[in-house]
Amino acid sequence: MKKFCVFLALISLSLVTTAQEYNVAVDSIISQVKLDSLILNLRALSGEDTVMVNGEPKLIEHRVSNWGNDLAADYIKERLDNYGLEVTDQVYTTSGRNIFALQEGLVYPEQYYIICAHYDAVDFYCADDNGSGSAAVLETARIFSEMEFEYSIIYALWDEEEIGLIGSEYFASQADITDEDILSVINMDMIAWDGDDDMAVEIHSSFTASSNVLSDYIVEVNNLYGLGLTPSIEIPGTSASDHSRFWNHGYKAVLLIEEYYGGDFNPYYHSEQDRIEILNMPYFHEMAKLAIGSLASMASPIISTTNTNSLMAENTGCTITNYPNPANEFTKIIYSLQKGSNVTISLINDQGNKIKDLISAFENSGTHELNLSANDLKAGMYLLVMQCGSDIVTHKMMVR
Repeated sequence: MKKFCVFLALISLSLVTTAQEYNVAVDSIISQVKLDSLILNLRALSGEDTVMVNGEPKLIEHRVSNWGNDLAADYIKERLDNYGLEVTDQVYTTSGRNIFALQEGLVYPEQYYIICAHYDAVDFYCADDNGSGSAAVLETARIFSEMEFEYSIIYALWDEEEIGLIGSEYFASQADITDEDILSVINMDMIAWDGDDDMAVEIHSSFTASSNVLSDYIVEVNNLYGLGLTPSIEIPGTSASDHSRFWNHGYKAVLLIEEYYGGDFNPYYHSEQDRIEILNMPYFHEMAKLAIGSLASMASPIISTTNTNSLMAENTGCTITNYPNPANEFTKIIYSLQKGSNVTISLINDQGNKIKDLISAFENSGTHELNLSANDLKAGMYLLVMQCGSDIVTHKMMVR
């Protein structure tokens, strides 16, 4: 966790208030939520791209717990480790394995906010259920790990949700036994399907532990920061996801989900047709912003007076850019490495679909170039995704 020399403590927003006030720090954090970063982790978790895990290129073919989903758990653990967080690999049975990370608060270190999702699945791919929620948890950790907060934050990825909410029940029961002060839990489960483009989000809530206050708070975040979603609060909400295990132990919790009750639920749910190509990326982006903005507002950021963007820049051993950008007939891709490593560069469109791999080879340290013809590419935005060793960077490329 990075420490900054000069801090500006911004006014914290309490859940006991009836109305929030605009917070520039929260707005800045919301602006840091990157669709390309979300896509990167979603593609990795849903088995679309080979990624480096345990120092070797691996394809996460599935996340089904009773088939063995340790590779997905290892990937999640490495991503959280790379953000400098205190990671716990919670093996609670021979088949169950939660991965969570703690970021300690500066003012109230023993009071916790949790953002979570289940990473297990029932079939191959399963991008929406629940690669989408898992990717959003990792995106939260990427952004927040470069900052300080008044309250402690737990980034949690649960196992065995699909066979009975087992991982979250284990964690919640242990927290109950040790009387942990968990202030609120935001659970994300299936946040990337919007078949009718109405941007509707359901917030499943309860009167248990005043969870209804939390759901109202999240609606205020959506309105205050001009997010493009149309929220509805469902009370009583479904108990068919991990948030309900926290209800059972008296903790405030909600579920963010696409239209589970409202009739626009992913028809490819629980099948290998649940792939990134069928999902709605602008909707996915806004859903992640809502969860992350809500958590940021509650956990009370303490930010440096230095430019927020520079503070949040990823510290990686590789860089990538292209020129000219926007590209017309061709563009030159320029990439550099601090040390020799295996390098993969992929071209991905704005819907998260891979167009092609541009290179996959070992490269020595230094600056390298390759030419890309843009003649066969449609006009629009593309992502150049570069992995060198355990580092991953992205760069936006426009084609006109």
